[in-house]
Amino acid sequence: MKYLCIVYAGGGEGTPGPDEEIAIKDGCIEQDHALFQAGKLVLASPLQGPETAVGLRYRNGVASRTDGPYVETKECIAGFMVIEAADIEEAVAIASEGPLEGMADLEIRPLLDERHSRTGMDRSFFFARGAR
Repeated sequence: MKYLCIVYAGGGEGTPGPDEEIAIKDGCIEQDHALFQAGKLVLASPLQGPETAVGLRYRNGVASRTDGPYVETKECIAGFMVIEAADIEEAVAIASEGPLEGMADLEIRPLLDERHSRTGMDRSFFFARGAR
């Protein structure tokens, strides 16, 4: 089963210095490669800062756009991983390892496996492309 792990930054203990930032980045890249090689990681990426975001709301047939973060908070979504795991406990164990301890909070949620009501199509083909 696939799980989305959302990485929230800004709520941890203090701000890392430049050397620590490099060590965290390098550790995350090393972890991503190891998990991918082990068949436990489908996709992972850090995100640019919230100041680069665009908020989009669609109401009553009208789309409205807001540049930058919509709400001022200390925490922001800093990245994500799509994890392959047998169950939520394995997903938690996978996400708990690594260089983000004390620097980020994680939210892990199972992906929803839906099928089209008439055609039976699902979204699994998206993941099959990355495996080729």
